[in-house]
Order: sequence, then structure tokens, then C-alpha cells
Amino acid sequence: MNLVPVIERSLQRRAAVRYRLRLPVIFHWNDGADHTEGGFTVDVALDGAFILSSRCPRVGSEVRIEILLPSPDQSAEELRIECVGKVMRVVSEPGCSGFGVHGTFDDDHLTRQVHL
Repeated sequence: MNLVPVIERSLQRRAAVRYRLRLPVIFHWNDGADHTEGGFTVDVALDGAFILSSRCPRVGSEVRIEILLPSPDQSAEELRIECVGKVMRVVSEPGCSGFGVHGTFDDDHLTRQVHL
């Protein structure tokens, strides 16, 4: 079974406007041990995101995600927007898995880092 139709059906139920963006993401959670993993967004909204990753936190886990944004002026500055949220669902198929996070993104969670 292909994971894309499952994701598309679940996206149709969303109230917030979703933007289909494939952006790199780093996420962190603790289930008795600290974990840091990476993946890519499938979609992003003001109230959360769906993330593809080979390793996913469990449903109900609190997770902190950092979406890495390209700099609009092509500088060495890296933009990150952060969200602390809750894992609402996990979808897993052979060779592909992902999870949906409900949380809030806003300007207060935008950070800039300069890489030389």
C-alpha cells in the first residue's frame, strides 16, 4: 500500500490551511530516553505538520520540531521555526512512515543562525 493516498485523505479533514512543503526537519522527544531524529515535512500549517521519517515518536508523545527554512536572501543565515506539540497519529507502511503533530507555529518561534 502506498502511503501518499493515506496522507492525502487525512489532509482533507484539516480545518487549517495546509501548505504542501517538503522541508528538512529535526525533532526531539523523550519517552524515558532523549531522542533526536530527522525527516521531511509533507505539509505545514499554523497548527501543526505531517513529517516523514524512518523513526517516529508514539502517539501522545510531546515533541519539539524544528523546521529548517532556506534563507530568502541566499545568505549563510539559517532560519528555523519551532513548535512544541503532541503526536496525534502515526502512519507506517513498509519503507515509509510518518507522524502528524498538533501544535502552534508563530513568529515567536523563529530563530536565525549564521553559519560561516
